[in-house]
Amino acid sequence: MRFRENAVERGRLQRTLATMVLTLMGAVAPPAAALSPRAPVCAKATRRAPNAGDDATALLARAIDVVGLATVGDRLRVSTVTDVVSLDYQSDRPYRPYLWSSREQRIVTSASRRAVRLDLSLVSAGPALINDGARQAVVSSRGAQQVPLQTTNLADERALDPWLILLDWSNAASVHVSARCQWRDRERVILSRGAGDSAAHLVLDPVHGYPLALERREPHILWGDVQVEYSWSIWTPVAGSQAVAPMYAFRLVDGEVNLQRRHGPARLWPADSASLVALPATLAPINDASLEPDTVRVAERTYLLRTASYTNVVTLQRDTVFVLDAPVDAERARRDSAWIARLFPGRHPIVVIVTDLAWPHIAGVRSWAARGATIVTRAEHRPFIDRVLQRRWTLAPDALELRRRTARFARRSVRDGLSLAGGAVRVLPIDGVGSEGAQMVFLPDAGFLWAGDFVQTGGPESFSRVYAEEVAVAVARAGLVPTHVAAMHFPLTPWSARPTR
Repeated sequence: MRFRENAVERGRLQRTLATMVLTLMGAVAPPAAALSPRAPVCAKATRRAPNAGDDATALLARAIDVVGLATVGDRLRVSTVTDVVSLDYQSDRPYRPYLWSSREQRIVTSASRRAVRLDLSLVSAGPALINDGARQAVVSSRGAQQVPLQTTNLADERALDPWLILLDWSNAASVHVSARCQWRDRERVILSRGAGDSAAHLVLDPVHGYPLALERREPHILWGDVQVEYSWSIWTPVAGSQAVAPMYAFRLVDGEVNLQRRHGPARLWPADSASLVALPATLAPINDASLEPDTVRVAERTYLLRTASYTNVVTLQRDTVFVLDAPVDAERARRDSAWIARLFPGRHPIVVIVTDLAWPHIAGVRSWAARGATIVTRAEHRPFIDRVLQRRWTLAPDALELRRRTARFARRSVRDGLSLAGGAVRVLPIDGVGSEGAQMVFLPDAGFLWAGDFVQTGGPESFSRVYAEEVAVAVARAGLVPTHVAAMHFPLTPWSARPTR
């Protein structure tokens, strides 16, 4: 997995919106299924039945009183926040320590309207995410576009704010006290709503009354669903009221810290500022036309499938269709498959070649495996790909989950290189200091080099220059003579015109 300047920073909003819409020879049986790590909010050894007097309604009312919501009225709580976000989805290794990014934003919370606004930048009139509990929308100069209330891979702004969680839970009919147990060194009382994998659990301090954490399962683009814990710490006064709000909020995913948030001093804005958190009666759906891949002809029987965010390659060599990387999700795999049917009519074996492990670049692998494809990956990346294929999807089973007992797919590992289709497809390591474990694919007949994610437009002062040098060294080492090159975020370009500095 690799950090990308263009993919992470410059196009962050565009890919965030795209992600919001979207909700690795020889055949072998699928690996034994594995559930995701489940770290229940209550350690089993300390869990016991609730006290006789524990009442969910009373406990929630006490928590609302303790945080002082009655003293806020119709006013809005406003603070700037600094978020530190784990880039586990495209780090330089699929294990800790992960790369990270930080950003400053503004949060506006209306307790009376039970709504929250996240300004995605501190620039005036920049894009914002607004959530009122019933609907969520991205508001920008292009208008208000509705997105799902919970979006795979992204933190839920309501869950990061205990004021809204308390209000939401106090308005829900199914909340009950489920247990008492140890959590962070002390006995706590646990409120629950829902059942099974869909259940959510709220941790309250029975001594002081404060809300401490929320735990539930959430959808995930690669792992299907994950165990997520939101927790809140260091309660701080909100100026102009008797209310308090947490200075820190955290999001843990399968036990790993995914997001850390620090609030600046909170202040109250007058009620007539409520238009900030108001959504229009009618919201436009986000147009997913930009997610439909378009074709760019590379050579006879070889095409780029390109969107604004992610490009990959399909090529027919002999009787086999090779798919070079499987980006985004199952929906993108479906769209790619439709293009394959149009470009190469008839039935063909499918081979998917994974060039590196950035999550957005391999999230379609399970869909291809469900179709019986052969997955080709670097040998050291095989354990990670196996984890992807073994993972159980419990909240919303995908095609591989539904076909787990009958699906037959193949996996093949690459060490120092691999020739496929009688040499028509060559899979070769890049293996520079920034591209350890990564692969490139060369089609000799077309003179075409697929560089995965390691040719980019970043300029001489960025890591892209190092990547470009590493690809050039790998090409020379293998004795290749490309005429053209393309990559995930780089258009089809003559080899001689590629960025080298």
